[in-house]
Amino acid sequence: MAIFSSIAYGIGYAVGFLGAAAGLSTATILSLAGAATQLATGLALSAVSRALAPKVNIPQQEIQAVINQTDAPRRVYVGRNLVGGVRAFFDVRNSTLHQLVVVMHGALTSFDEFWVDGKRVTQDGDGRVTSGETAGFVTSTTRDGSGWGGNYPPLLENFNSWGENRRLNGQATFLVRSTAPKPEDFSKKFPKSYNTSFQWVIRGQAVYDPRSESTVYSDNAALVIAHYLTHPDGFKLDPSEINWQSVRAMANVCAQSVPQLAGGTAANYRLWGYWTLDEEPNQVLARMHTSSGIRAYEMQDGRIGLIGGPFGEPACTLTAKDISQIETREAISEREGYNVLQVFHLSAAQKYEVIEVKSWRDEARLAIEGEITQEHRLEMCPNLSQARRLAKRQIHDDNRQKITIITNLVGLKARWPRFDGQRHTILLDYRPEDGSGRVIQDEYEVLDHEFDPVALECRIELGRVSRASMAWSPEEEGETTADLPEDEENPPPPLSAAFSQRVIQISAGVQQAVLEVAAVAIPDRQDLTIQAQFRKVGETTWTDMQVTELTARSGAVEDGQQYEAQVRWLGVFTGVAVWQALGPITVQIDATAPGQPVELIPSNGAGYVHLSWRNPATGFFQIRIYRGPTTDFSAASLIGTTGGTSGQISEYQDATAVSGQTYRYWVRAANVSGVEGAAAGPVTITKT
Repeated sequence: MAIFSSIAYGIGYAVGFLGAAAGLSTATILSLAGAATQLATGLALSAVSRALAPKVNIPQQEIQAVINQTDAPRRVYVGRNLVGGVRAFFDVRNSTLHQLVVVMHGALTSFDEFWVDGKRVTQDGDGRVTSGETAGFVTSTTRDGSGWGGNYPPLLENFNSWGENRRLNGQATFLVRSTAPKPEDFSKKFPKSYNTSFQWVIRGQAVYDPRSESTVYSDNAALVIAHYLTHPDGFKLDPSEINWQSVRAMANVCAQSVPQLAGGTAANYRLWGYWTLDEEPNQVLARMHTSSGIRAYEMQDGRIGLIGGPFGEPACTLTAKDISQIETREAISEREGYNVLQVFHLSAAQKYEVIEVKSWRDEARLAIEGEITQEHRLEMCPNLSQARRLAKRQIHDDNRQKITIITNLVGLKARWPRFDGQRHTILLDYRPEDGSGRVIQDEYEVLDHEFDPVALECRIELGRVSRASMAWSPEEEGETTADLPEDEENPPPPLSAAFSQRVIQISAGVQQAVLEVAAVAIPDRQDLTIQAQFRKVGETTWTDMQVTELTARSGAVEDGQQYEAQVRWLGVFTGVAVWQALGPITVQIDATAPGQPVELIPSNGAGYVHLSWRNPATGFFQIRIYRGPTTDFSAASLIGTTGGTSGQISEYQDATAVSGQTYRYWVRAANVSGVEGAAAGPVTITKT
């Protein structure tokens, strides 16, 4: 019975692929739901959000899985991602399981790599898998979401339920068709049964680049953030509300090349990841800020720009005469903050998982404090160097001296950064004229700025700048992100097997031949057995052989025919063992040649040549008559056969002889397997 044959419907996803493997069919079409919830409209435009942002509302493991869910948050991807999706169709037809998976809301740039059970596989031009255990049994095709995401001929042709009402407009999807192998191979081809995972590595949405005035794929962090701000399923700002000069400047900072410890360079700041349509926009922006150091803020012209990158040129200098009140806070003295920052980032080398890398440690604080640890999850950061650089800055920023000042109107000069594409800093030269109080002379970053139009005062939050926190060398990356170890391979052992015939005595005087394949045992491998098949040479269909432990035997085969066999291991090992060809062999029930006929005598008859002889005493099945033009037997041809009684006279009439021609005749006895004995002859006669 075909594994994916159609037997019963309505079983549900609980049995899924496993039920199909047992000979059942699961037929359920999920309705796509989950319209976007109303997005919040607030944005922290002037305040610096804390970099330790909230996590995404869908875990990475779920993003990478194919799930059965009638109401799931729709997703939008940017950069490169390993994705699964929401199963929208699951049904069996013609021994093939069809699964349609909705990946993303909207169009993506490309489907790049197909993965089966966590491993990349290759495909041919039709999407058929050509490598790995499922080669030849799985096919995956895609739709990028630019049109009808349900437009797959295999669905339209095989399922009446799939039609115009299942268009999936504007949804990126992929279709997986799994063809059932033979039952004995199923657990090898699909070891996870219904939990077999199918994933694609994709390039997310194209983004607008104001530098080239084009919309193309890019993972440039500034362009990705601007894309989210203006996306109809993102923050929904009109493009006119964006200061594109600021975006250009920040995009150039993001595109700068940074040397890597492993060699080569990488772009300064990139973003890979996703958002869902039910997330709070501030959470998405905070996640992007954490992974890039870039945030949105309100600029002097009222539009939204981007700020981040290196510490910039100070916008102004504030002195004691401009400051009416000052308050300083030292993190170390008040035991605030942390002294160990655990760093996590998204790693393509680790199958697009968020992994932990080398921590940043404040050794000066650790020398006088106990260890105080904080996690720093850069879930959209795809590069180790980027993650470590941002973490180095973060541990500086979070543990530095903070100052709050109240100024007169001069403080308005500190409201905006001097240039685009840099962090906003000012110089503080605080030296009280009466000599009282603490002297503060240094560079500070503007963290927040508030203006009171009634009191005509500015309240400014400042953080001390150490430009050493921006310095970088590739050696500071620490350990490089190593590839995950492949699943431990346990290949099938070498197979040594013999192919032979065996003659079985059915009854007195009756024998038949069978074919036998015997494998050599592997020490300490009690799990191993064999599978064997045979066929007649020239035929296309294989017939299974009956297996007992390491020996396989066929049914009765024809005497004198050529046969071939193939054999392979079955057992506990990785994958499916390849067939090993055996043979061919010619079946021969009786290998003992019979005796030689005697008393061969030719004579002329009316229109024929008459031959007579005495048969061998035992062991023959038939007599074969040969004729040739000379005494060379190799030039003779078989002209007839006859039977006879052992030890008695037999005869044959050659009616094809031509008058006036001279002929040489031989006779040979053959056993039941066609084995011939010695020939009697030649004898010569001229036909009259």
